[in-house]
Amino acid sequence: MSSVAHLWDLVSRGVHDRATLDLPRQQERQVRLTDLLSRAERTAGQVLAELAGRRPRRVGLLLSNGEPWVRALLAALRLDAVVVPLPLPIAFTGFDAYAAHLARIAADARLDVVLVDHSFGSATAARVAAALSQSTPGAAAHGWPAVIDVTRPADAPPPAAAFSGRESSDNAAAVIQYTSGSTSAPKGVVLTHGNIAASLAAMAERTAWTDQDVLGLWLPLFHDMGLFSLLGAIVAGGSVCLWRPADFVRRPMGWLAEFAAARATGLPAPNFCYDYLVDSAQRDGIPGGLDLSAWRFAINGAEPVQLRTVQAFSRTFSSCGLRPHLIRPAYGLAEATLMVTLPALNEPVRHVLADRAQLGSGDRVRIIENPGRSGAPGRLARTVVSCGSAVPGMGVRVADSSGTACPDGTVGEIQISGPSVTRGYLNVPSTAQPVTPDRWLRTGDLAFMFGGEVYVVGRLKDMIIVRGQNYYPEDVEEIVRTTPGVDRRTCVAFAAPDEGTERLVVLWETRLDPEAAAARTSQMHHRIRDQLGIGAVDIVPVAPSTIPHTTSGKVRRTAAERLCSENNLVISPGELASRTERATR
Repeated sequence: MSSVAHLWDLVSRGVHDRATLDLPRQQERQVRLTDLLSRAERTAGQVLAELAGRRPRRVGLLLSNGEPWVRALLAALRLDAVVVPLPLPIAFTGFDAYAAHLARIAADARLDVVLVDHSFGSATAARVAAALSQSTPGAAAHGWPAVIDVTRPADAPPPAAAFSGRESSDNAAAVIQYTSGSTSAPKGVVLTHGNIAASLAAMAERTAWTDQDVLGLWLPLFHDMGLFSLLGAIVAGGSVCLWRPADFVRRPMGWLAEFAAARATGLPAPNFCYDYLVDSAQRDGIPGGLDLSAWRFAINGAEPVQLRTVQAFSRTFSSCGLRPHLIRPAYGLAEATLMVTLPALNEPVRHVLADRAQLGSGDRVRIIENPGRSGAPGRLARTVVSCGSAVPGMGVRVADSSGTACPDGTVGEIQISGPSVTRGYLNVPSTAQPVTPDRWLRTGDLAFMFGGEVYVVGRLKDMIIVRGQNYYPEDVEEIVRTTPGVDRRTCVAFAAPDEGTERLVVLWETRLDPEAAAARTSQMHHRIRDQLGIGAVDIVPVAPSTIPHTTSGKVRRTAAERLCSENNLVISPGELASRTERATR
């Protein structure tokens, strides 16, 4: 073995007798991690037995959050197989689309076996198995990928000799993490044992993680933020308190009470999680006696971080022992094995007010020092939050497409390098990999640097150009979400073609009746015009669960635009005016 150990060895060294996997809403409420390692060896033996002794090369994991998911992960590592996390169907509009997605991944990754649990009923499980068997021509005839239910009792572990012949190189692949596909078709990010070990070490150092810490986690484990947060906590010797995403979504205040009772010290979550908790507290009240004093840090990542969210969360829960400066805005991506930047703990969240008109690629950012007498950002000003400095070992620069670094305060693309950065995407030729001539990975995300910290402003591909002006959809969506009287925060903004030009379209999910929705839509129009200077916007109220999302919960703008055009969702200006007039009489 070289200097960076195999992940099975890292986990085995990190686990100790006090470390546990806690499962507050599941039948088995707690498992010692040392026992889980033993169970994983038995599961590895089960897989070998069902494959007639043939060791799998690539293993798909298709399970819901719980003991079986973690055990299946460890079993795959024990078998020295490459782990391929697979999404559950919650983000898909129908089974056919979901089955096609799974089949495409199975074919691209050439899966040998898929480990499953009881997440599906027997009929749905059979359909999943059928879809997987059709993933590659000839797959069904060869009986692969095999589908093995790891919730069935496993026999004793096989002899140690069955696990011999492990790949010794740090460059051996350990995980293929499929990107969520918010701007393109999902691609398999190949991550090595060395990539993951470097990332876990950097995260532990930046968060000051110890074996006394407890990670609270409801994110799906098939998502990179869930998977590598879990591994990071275990390798560093901590415990994990694990929920299913639905446990958080259905009863957020009940979940927060359980999080506090577990004395959890860390939480990774996207921005909407903290908004959701604030909204729930205002609607349902805060549970009596809620004690959040053990909570050391809350990572806010995976989507744009909003300053108002950070401030509202701190204000709402300050009476519960919440530490100041708890939320840590972060920037990361699967290609970096999760984390790229993170501010130091216990410091205020830094932010600037910037002129929206000068946040395009290559623009020199104009900072607005005096936003107005009221202190509000004012028209054409945008609050941009710092995501901190690079974590240890990570190289970060803001540059143009050729790799020429931009001066501080100039918008460019975030490019990264370092031991945790992927070698590239699976089955993509070297000439098509997103790297610069000097081998930095291009992320497709736009930002500027100030004082060594990264301020993310958007994505290259998401930019909307209306009448020659550049706009970020995140700005439009934030205005829609914060409109008074909005009953749901889910919305998506995108550019739609209009006779050779682009127009701005917003889909907004609501349960309001048509006339009430029209009144809110009129407010949104006024706010977008006042804050962004855009007058021509199509805002379309749609039913809940209409907007397409990726498996990690990000809106799919391209799919939303296609949905809009195929179903003729855009309301004509005349009809919108008529509805607005009726609603405001």
